[in-house]
Amino acid sequence: MAKNHNKKRNIGIIYEQIINYVCNSLIEENKSNAEAAINIIKTHFTEKSQLRKEYKLFKALSETQNVSGQLASQIITEAKKACNYMFDSKVLEEEKSYLIKDLNYTIGKGIIFEEKVKNYRKYATIQTLLNEWRSEVSSFDKTTEYEIKLHESLTQKNPVIENNFVPQKVDKLTYKIMNEMFDKKYKTHLNDTQKEIITLYIEDNDSKLEEKYQAVKESCDFLLERYIEKCNNEILKEKYLSVKANINKLNTGIKTKENLQKFLTIGKLKEEVLGE
Repeated sequence: MAKNHNKKRNIGIIYEQIINYVCNSLIEENKSNAEAAINIIKTHFTEKSQLRKEYKLFKALSETQNVSGQLASQIITEAKKACNYMFDSKVLEEEKSYLIKDLNYTIGKGIIFEEKVKNYRKYATIQTLLNEWRSEVSSFDKTTEYEIKLHESLTQKNPVIENNFVPQKVDKLTYKIMNEMFDKKYKTHLNDTQKEIITLYIEDNDSKLEEKYQAVKESCDFLLERYIEKCNNEILKEKYLSVKANINKLNTGIKTKENLQKFLTIGKLKEEVLGE
């Protein structure tokens, strides 16, 4: 039988806790803590790592909803097969141990595991199944019980969320004040383009990040050309060619932190050009 569920070795829970820590650090304007956590993700969730393989399978199972019963059964069957040939269990457990050690050493012992996770029960079900499917001596009763729970999750209808949703224990006035306070303090720090870039960078979504980089690069270049046509400031006109050359030199295929900072800069430049 596979080992009982351990939340500190649950790939879905750990990853979400790290992301939550990054977001909270940014809100608190603690960039060094946020960067430290992001670097841990970049270091341990590499393309060839067992951690990344398990997380991708975990994410697919946790995010899929509203499918037919037959398709849900097929998804579970394919996921079970993947567990039998995709993973090196020994290496995976070693990588998890190294990740936990790095989190405790870099962030502080146990701190990352204090972050709250919304879908704890679902995540526990999925990780238990992944462990059971990989186990040489699994429990038939436990596996069947959790496969039924996963099947229910996969076929669950997506909830309809209205735009004017307000938490039950928060009245509309309080909710409005909270939003206004948040916007007043943090809205000027990041615009929508910058937020989207950071999200893709943190999620390690290389293909979409490269597409976003290219789109930002092209739109900023286009907006600059339109702006300079109407500009009467000779100093700005002289600077324009230099700025344009620097934008054109940017490589959308580089996923380093330094390149991220450059595209965050032109994301801000794009906003300023639009506002003139």
